This record gives sequence, C-alpha cells and structure tokens, in this order.
Amino acid sequence: MSNRKQRLAERRVQFTLPLSSLPSQKLQAGSLRTLEPVQDILNCALKVCGLSRDVVAEEVSRLTGHDVSVHQINHWAAPSKEDRPVPLHFLAALIVITGDHSLAQAALAGTGLHILTPDETVYYEIGVMEAEKKEQAAARKEAWDKLKR
Repeated sequence: MSNRKQRLAERRVQFTLPLSSLPSQKLQAGSLRTLEPVQDILNCALKVCGLSRDVVAEEVSRLTGHDVSVHQINHWAAPSKEDRPVPLHFLAALIVITGDHSLAQAALAGTGLHILTPDETVYYEIGVMEAEKKEQAAARKEAWDKLKR
C-alpha cells in the first residue's frame, strides 16, 4: 500500500448514532423477550393440532426445503432449552401446519404489530372502506358548501 493510501485509511473515522436517537431506546429493556411465550404456544399448538412431532418435522422440512428433525422440534418447544429458539424462517410453516397463528402474535408481542386471520382481514377491510366513505362524504359536503357561497 502506498503512503498516500495508508494516510487516508488512518484519517477515516466512523460516526455512530447516539443511542438516544434509536427508536428502540423508548422500549424497556427485556420488553421484546418472546422466547418463553413462543415456546409455550408452540407446545400448546403441537398438542392441539393432533399431529405427532415426527409428522410436524417432516412437513416443516417439506414446506421449507430445510432438513428439520423431530429433535429440533423438541428443542424449540422445550422450556429448558433457552439456547434453541424457533428460527424465524420456520415460523410460517409451523403456523400453517399447526393452524395456530398465535405463534406469530407471540413472536411480535411488544412491537405494536398485530396479525390478522383471513376472517379478521375482511372486517379490517370493511372498516377501511367505511373510513374512506366518511372522508369522501366530508369532501363532498365541503364541495357543496363552496358552491353555496
């Protein structure tokens, strides 16, 4: 490396954002810890779905293209295995297989995001249409008021 390049490299400084400017600083420490709720719900979902964990592992493997063993499923659901959380890229498959969308709700707890089922989505869309109707009615009323002046 030439002397010029070396001097340039020595003068480079990386600026960091102050922690107080991060949106996450508004949250309480540990408020996004979702390991235990996800494990509890996964345990319940596995019991309620009526499938053996072997079948669940085979289906997760088939749907995701990753080899998943029954041992991995057991580790994800075991309360004593804090070092083995459910990988996010398997969450969708587990929801489809078990039919329990509360896994995603537990994973997102504390973020302010909500999961809607297909049935709930219809109600949401109706609400959006009603809000749009109110806005259009207000705009129409304003336009009529301008004409009357």
